[in-house]
Amino acid sequence: MGVAGTSLTLRPRVPMGFVTGAPHVCALAVARSLEARVAWPHEVVSAGGEPLVGVEARAGYDDEGVFVRCTLSWDAEKNLDVAELERSVSEGVDAWESAYAAGRGAAGPLASVLGDYFDVLLGMGEEVEVLRGGRAVGRGTLAGVDVWGRATVRLTDGRELELAPEQARLRLV
Repeated sequence: MGVAGTSLTLRPRVPMGFVTGAPHVCALAVARSLEARVAWPHEVVSAGGEPLVGVEARAGYDDEGVFVRCTLSWDAEKNLDVAELERSVSEGVDAWESAYAAGRGAAGPLASVLGDYFDVLLGMGEEVEVLRGGRAVGRGTLAGVDVWGRATVRLTDGRELELAPEQARLRLV
């Protein structure tokens, strides 16, 4: 069993601070293409939560300006259509950029796509474990995701924990 994948260099015309939304936008585009779901923050999964496509993004700056390198990876046995996934990601990022230019994204990087992201987000309102370093450090209900991509988990003791994608992962219980 091998790993397949592709990488795209994208140059979305959004504020530099908004490129943190790029992996969410890419995952949303791939999920739509595959009629799948997104596990927070940006992993494409089946309706049952089985991993389909991993989405990673790294931003940088060169002589042409800001860029985002989006890498998609999956189990090679899935035989996914690389060209279709690349087209979906490019179109999704173009639509995100256009929405920002039209004034629909000023509140944060996910403002223009948050409704669509919620529609495909796996586990909203369900019990999750908060994972750090591969171990569970809390349990609660996935209560929301904000325009910056941060998840809110309402812990079993009633406190709310706000998590950025780089801080933790969530696992359905």
